Amino acid sequence: MSDVKEYKCPSCGAPMDFDITHQKMVCRYCSNKYDFDYIRSNFNEVTDEKLSDFDWVERTKYVWEPDMAEHIKEYVCPSCGGNIITGSTFSSLKCPFCSHNVIIAVNFKGDFRPDKVIPFKVKADEFAKKYKENIADSKYAPKEFKNPEVLDNIFGCYIPMWLYSCNCETVIENDINVSLKIKDYPILATDINKNLFYTIEPFMYDEAEDFTESCLTGFAAKRYSIGAENAMELADSKIKKTSRLRGYSQLNDGGYIIGNANHSDITDKQLLYYLVPVWFMNVKYKGKIYNFAMNGQTGEFAHPNIPFNRKWIIDYLKIILYFFLAFVILVLLEGYSSNQKIIDIIDKLLFPLSYLMTFSPFIALIIFSFVSKKHIERVRIKEGSEAEIDDFIVGDVKIKLRSDR
Repeated sequence: MSDVKEYKCPSCGAPMDFDITHQKMVCRYCSNKYDFDYIRSNFNEVTDEKLSDFDWVERTKYVWEPDMAEHIKEYVCPSCGGNIITGSTFSSLKCPFCSHNVIIAVNFKGDFRPDKVIPFKVKADEFAKKYKENIADSKYAPKEFKNPEVLDNIFGCYIPMWLYSCNCETVIENDINVSLKIKDYPILATDINKNLFYTIEPFMYDEAEDFTESCLTGFAAKRYSIGAENAMELADSKIKKTSRLRGYSQLNDGGYIIGNANHSDITDKQLLYYLVPVWFMNVKYKGKIYNFAMNGQTGEFAHPNIPFNRKWIIDYLKIILYFFLAFVILVLLEGYSSNQKIIDIIDKLLFPLSYLMTFSPFIALIIFSFVSKKHIERVRIKEGSEAEIDDFIVGDVKIKLRSDR
């Protein structure tokens, strides 16, 4: 099998790409459409499928699988013969010479092949729309973020995930058992901006397709860089902690005196390898890169804290000036209506103006804060956090005395 592959239309031989609207492969030239079943059957997609008895947990017993360091690799485009240079964990990309979308098939060979994939359901247009609503249309965002050209940097990428299931049994003070079952706890399998990624979760994993490389065409795709063994080790420590805390909480309500846990056992481990769709975009501002992301399945949008431009200072000064002008106009009108001399009017203005100059900045600040609040909130980040183990506990947490067993 070639290290690199592309999909050409069976009818005309032109390149095909995955179409989000139709959820099918569509020919660029003749617009013929082919669903996943057709692709699997006619493009030899299953020749490198894992054996039926393959198990990620068992694999870790025989294969040393540390975090995979990114390094540069070179491949040959099957369409034009040009050299494609990319990071070793990227598995789908565009040829820089002929612009054909190609798959680095070797990264999905054998037991590197994912179990499931969630195809993109949301288009890049939706990303652009939300970016404009939240950032570009805000008068408090710097002009660099308002430049329409930044939207040219939007790109879709499939991110690797592990879904982990297991049972945990914890023994406390040698006579109390805490048992719980975890189902499909998601673990990020690559090193990216975690806070940004957690903000766009969750993904609907029950809508995933059996893995097919074809839906990756037109998007970048990353292979996992955090192996199965490391993923389970990270999750096990959190699960054990959750088990102990659940036990302490429930047993204290029952009047037990809780000591330290003697040990926790993790059994019935199961692990699945998924690819999930994410739209990304980066904006460079004053030497710093600002990352934006959107869930390619649900449309959940996330962004960093955007720096304010200086327009708010102008607005602030305008409010103060309006106070001054309004007061001056009122005094002048009152003076002219009573036929006062201009010197008397100026004398009348000086004393109140001194008070106005003292207190107007505070009044203006209050008004500005109230008026600008909705605009400021649009450019502030909504913080995300890693999924909680508690949300993936199936059934009741069982707590009982070991003597009752």
